[in-house]
Parts: sequence; structure tokens; C-alpha cells
Amino acid sequence: MTEANLLWKRVPQHIKEENNEMQKLYLLTQCLHSNNLSNFFRHIHYEWSDDIKSVMDQLHRDTKKNALTLIGNAYTSIFEHNLSTIMNMSKDQLKEACTAMEWDYECINQKAIVFPKRLPRTENIYTSSEYQLSKLTEFVSFLEN
Repeated sequence: MTEANLLWKRVPQHIKEENNEMQKLYLLTQCLHSNNLSNFFRHIHYEWSDDIKSVMDQLHRDTKKNALTLIGNAYTSIFEHNLSTIMNMSKDQLKEACTAMEWDYECINQKAIVFPKRLPRTENIYTSSEYQLSKLTEFVSFLEN
């Protein structure tokens, strides 16, 4: 994100003002930088040029997957309306995505509630001794300086 902001500062002003796609890209980086997912998902729906369409589609898929994973780890339940707002998805799209992740739906007092399931951790929670030693060395070095 920092690199994207620095790159933006180097782009000449007339290019920023004339190119709508550049403005949209900067808006998306601002949304990601501030963790504003609802605005990110709202602004990524744009007619991108063929040069970057595949990159933007991949960014959309990856961000959507990461957001749903974070929501699954953070919430035991969430109203469908709130999740729909965060993800900028229609109720049908949301149901499809939740079904794919094997999340449960329930209607309580005419309000749909989604019950996310935590995904099992796939990363290794154990680290090597060398890695721990290097981190400890960095920490001690930081404290000394």
C-alpha cells in the first residue's frame, strides 16, 4: 500500500486528472489502505480496460475471499443485511457465497442471520528455532538502539 501511495505521488497531475481509470485505481488503494471494504467492493465494479481487467478481477476475488475469511473468524453470527452491505452483494449473491463456504442461515423475527464457520488454520503454528532466534535477535537489537 505504501508503494502504491508513493507511486501515485510520482504520477504527473495531468495524467491523474484526465484518466478516470487512474482515479478509480487510487480510490481503490485508499479503500484498501483504510480497510473500508464496503467502499472497495462498491468501487471495484467498473469497466476496466483490457490491460488490467484480469488483474482487477483477481484482486476482487482475493479481497472477497479474504474478507469472508476474516468475517468467518471474527463473527459467530451477523445479520444478512450487514454482511450484504459490507460485501456489496445482493442477497442472492451473498447466499451463494455463504453456501460455498458452508455457512448456516437462519431467519429470526423476519431477519436473516448468517452463522459463519471458522476455517481451520492451515498455517504451521510452530516455528523453527532459527526463526525464533532471529526474531529475538531483531527485538533485542531494536531495544539496544
